[in-house]
Amino acid sequence: MKSQDAVEQQYYEAVDSLVERVQEDPYILAAIVAGSFSHAQVWERSDLDVEIIGKDGIRPTQSFFSLVENGVNIHAGLSPRSSFKRSIESAQQGSFMHSYFSHSTLLFSRDDSINEWYDKNASRDSIGERDKQLQVLNVIAETLPSLIYAEKQFYVNNDVITSFLSLLGVVQGLARIEVLLNNQIPAREVIQPALEYNPDFFNYVYTDLINCEKNEAIIQNALDAINAYIDERQFIFQPILDYLAEQKGPRTNSEMNAHFHSRFRDASVDVICQWLTWKGIINQVSAPMKLTVKSQIAVEEPAYYCDDSEPDLHPSRLKSDIHSDIENAVEKFTDTIAEDRYIVAAILTSNLAENNVWEKTNINISLIMRDGTKFQQRECQLVEDGIPIRVRLQPRSAYKKLMERNLQGSGIFSIMSQSKILFTKDPSLTDLHKNLDVIGKRDKESQLFNAASGVTTVLDKTEKWFYVKKDYNYTFHYLMSAVRELARLETIRHGETPKRKVIYQALKHNPEFFNAIFTNIINVPKNEENLGKVLQQIDTYLEDNAQTFFKPLLDFLEDAGGEQSLSDIYDHFGHRQLWICMACEWLSRKEILEQFSSPIRLTMDSKVSVEEPAYYYDIENPFL
Repeated sequence: MKSQDAVEQQYYEAVDSLVERVQEDPYILAAIVAGSFSHAQVWERSDLDVEIIGKDGIRPTQSFFSLVENGVNIHAGLSPRSSFKRSIESAQQGSFMHSYFSHSTLLFSRDDSINEWYDKNASRDSIGERDKQLQVLNVIAETLPSLIYAEKQFYVNNDVITSFLSLLGVVQGLARIEVLLNNQIPAREVIQPALEYNPDFFNYVYTDLINCEKNEAIIQNALDAINAYIDERQFIFQPILDYLAEQKGPRTNSEMNAHFHSRFRDASVDVICQWLTWKGIINQVSAPMKLTVKSQIAVEEPAYYCDDSEPDLHPSRLKSDIHSDIENAVEKFTDTIAEDRYIVAAILTSNLAENNVWEKTNINISLIMRDGTKFQQRECQLVEDGIPIRVRLQPRSAYKKLMERNLQGSGIFSIMSQSKILFTKDPSLTDLHKNLDVIGKRDKESQLFNAASGVTTVLDKTEKWFYVKKDYNYTFHYLMSAVRELARLETIRHGETPKRKVIYQALKHNPEFFNAIFTNIINVPKNEENLGKVLQQIDTYLEDNAQTFFKPLLDFLEDAGGEQSLSDIYDHFGHRQLWICMACEWLSRKEILEQFSSPIRLTMDSKVSVEEPAYYYDIENPFL
């Protein structure tokens, strides 16, 4: 590894070189760099994240570029001045977009209005009280499903390890809330500042939890502490409670989403309202609604209201106590919607086995609609006899395209491989659900390439925190994401569709490797020696299987017979995805590919060029 001083010098020279090039292009007005180079610490595998702002009316050759300067790979977005300003100014304070630019650096600008905008909108410590409240709501809405899943794995499935892994995501969300509540704009890595703001709590549910032996008592204590943390901060739900308090009666889920949608990004209040109902803080009734404009059949959706009584916390019912209620609710709901002439089929995508349900189970059903049907909304939170049902509406033609165009082994196949058709008026839909667990050769090669590329992306982050930051807890945090992608790889390699608990599938196929990088690392201290061994084993695994995992890319480059620019590679695979770029970078570091550069113009009218990576594959390379 290079010295840190040498790495930083290389990156500064790369930025200077890029600025020098783009400044010569009269159609480019400004450039902004974000990511590690701007606010954190770069290392030799860091990428530069750059936003390039062009004149209004430019004709970009593409909106996303992978470039290279001075041996440094650069990921650059290009957008006209007006659309760039519009997207940033509409971002809520404290959101990801606001965080991204609050930690950025303006490299150059030849437009005074951009300078003024940047000074106003890229403040590192600017977050208003209203935006803070809404951002906290956004984060808790994204965090609660992971907490509910962790509770289910613990209380229902008795799976301590899966519950622990889900809690890592919960802690990440709570850390973001902690940072927001302390009036700081959260960056991507938020656990470190959260530890400074609230060391007692985050050391307990993060540092101590990661490094101890996992058992029932430990996970129970962590769940109790996390629930207490949320209960003590009920003010984070205040916008919803205030809205309900102002109403003269119950407000339906649809009405609440309509009210909060513009303030609440693209998330919904569904899970928050369910959570507040379970806690006894608000009350739930039901109200009739129609799924389509012309439906004559009504279903029930939840409606919520506040009263002044004390919360009536009630114990969760487990397994058989609730199973019959859920079965009856599904049967009753199915009978109702089957009478709707606009609904072609209903597909259950939840596992409702007796040993897999509890009071917080949310039934998921896909409704396939007759083509041309006008929906009220594409996703609805419904209720049947008090049991929550989440439905997703899709036209029949769109659903068929979704199933036919997706690769076997993809996320949609993972969900549908465990689905059950409740009823269908179209026999062809039944045929689409046959053999969903089987992955054909061509799809397997593509899915291996996708998953392997995803692994290389996560590994770069993992190794940075190990080698440069020497933060071994956060190394482990990223490592678990890498292990999940590796488990997908192993499962797909054996022709099996990955499920949600894919790590257990992989353990059956390759117990020696996955015990070494997963089972055996869970309960030991997270230190340099233990994590270093795991990273070395993962590196060896990927190198030994590189010809299999990256076969589509290597075959394309071999057939091409010469250097191929990254644009050529993107065009061949039909999309411009960051993971393809990351795969090429990893293969280049391993000297499986040779990296060169190739000129490319940012706009159709540009007279100057920048450089993008180009790659060459020599099948006869004796070092492969």
